[in-house]
Amino acid sequence: MEDGKVIVKEGKISEEMSVLVSGMLHKGDKTFVRVSFLRGKDWAEGIVPDGVIEKSEGFTKEEIGKLEDYLAGDKDQIMKQAKGVNPVRKLFGI
Repeated sequence: MEDGKVIVKEGKISEEMSVLVSGMLHKGDKTFVRVSFLRGKDWAEGIVPDGVIEKSEGFTKEEIGKLEDYLAGDKDQIMKQAKGVNPVRKLFGI
């Protein structure tokens, strides 16, 4: 993944998607990251480290499976990237 974009080349998915990664989130004793995939009008939202797509629109079941494989396979890198996200700095352009 570079510059918030990933190109999925496996199987029949070969379109460019934007990938948005949240900062580290905490709920109770659980730490996780939300990941959004955007492709035109299609979207999907998943969580890491679980590697599960929770909501989606416009993606086939096969594509959802590939997105979940991506989340599971790259969870360490995604978590590392999320640690560097600072929403306050982003909000003020710092």
